[in-house]
Amino acid sequence: SNELVQPVVVGQLGPRFDACQATGVVRGVSGELPVRAAPFDQARQRDTLANGGQVFVCNRSHDQSWLAIVYTENGDISDACGVSVPVASRREYDGPCLSGWVSSAFIQLRAVR
Repeated sequence: SNELVQPVVVGQLGPRFDACQATGVVRGVSGELPVRAAPFDQARQRDTLANGGQVFVCNRSHDQSWLAIVYTENGDISDACGVSVPVASRREYDGPCLSGWVSSAFIQLRAVR
């Protein structure tokens, strides 16, 4: 299939840094923010997020307009996601939390951890 999928990669900065470096909160969305399978408007929508939802920010697209995120169903920042600690090497995120790509325009970045 020609479906656009780009997995969220964690551990970009290596084993001395948290797997996902920053957190953010959804802001300024009218309705719901689509979470997509890849950093393109045409990519399949996997989910939606509402204003106030908190996410781990793990990566960004080359043009900075998309953020790769890891998040929980209830929109909180949870250590259970496994990305608030270092990982041995960069890898595709495969759970236990949810992941995808969102427009960076609607994520207010929090302090880098």
